[in-house]
Amino acid sequence: MKDVSYNFGAIRDSVARLSSMELMKESESKTLNTFVKKTQESPNLKKQQLIFKNIQECKPFEKERLAERFINQNLNMFRNSDWQEMLRENMAVRKELLGNPDISHVQAKEDGPLFEAINTLIESVTNPAFSNFEEEAKSYEMIVSHLTREVVEEGTSSEKDDAPVLKGAWRYITKSAVNNFNERYEHLNESEKNVLAVLMSGDNNKSEYLEDIKNENIKLINSLLESDVDKMNHDVLIDFKSKVEGIGAVPFNEIDDYILECIDLKQTLEELK
Repeated sequence: MKDVSYNFGAIRDSVARLSSMELMKESESKTLNTFVKKTQESPNLKKQQLIFKNIQECKPFEKERLAERFINQNLNMFRNSDWQEMLRENMAVRKELLGNPDISHVQAKEDGPLFEAINTLIESVTNPAFSNFEEEAKSYEMIVSHLTREVVEEGTSSEKDDAPVLKGAWRYITKSAVNNFNERYEHLNESEKNVLAVLMSGDNNKSEYLEDIKNENIKLINSLLESDVDKMNHDVLIDFKSKVEGIGAVPFNEIDDYILECIDLKQTLEELK
């Protein structure tokens, strides 16, 4: 019987290959469009997209301890995530886009072992029942090895040994840390960088960020309401305003979801201006 993989990296890699074949025949790929849409809408899928992209595409580090800090920063995104819920979403996406697991084999073309290692570390911090600590240690070492796979020439890296650890969202990071963050995550677009910085921040910073972005959304909605909008859009904006204003104290295990939904709402509102 074929192995069935539900790790996000293998699914993403298989979607990319299928999409390439679709693009050879058509002007667009429905599979890719659906995958991107689902990833944007789901906090669990979005977090996985970020960590797999970060580790796979990140420039190598000179020192192991910098690589280890990088890994821990990325895993910090998953502190309040639920492994079983994440696995169910991965299974649903895999089945919808890539077919029946019993007859359709999913595996990464080149970085399969690396993806499995990332998946193992995600499970280790999100699954209370996780107990395969030997596999966790092997996975950690594999990722460290990947992140230090080549030595950067002396003087070419601007990331110093004493560079501060990334502490939190946009306004809580020093100028030096921001520069290092932008260089280390240069493979991400600006939207992804902003989301990642928030997801990596501490719970107190997240609470403050959520309050700030709530207020930003309310201001955007009020500005749009003052403009010439039709009744349907007016009613939709009023409904959104009511929902945003109704966000009170949020449990820490749900705060990422609220933040990502508010970020998506802000992007939509800015497009309407």
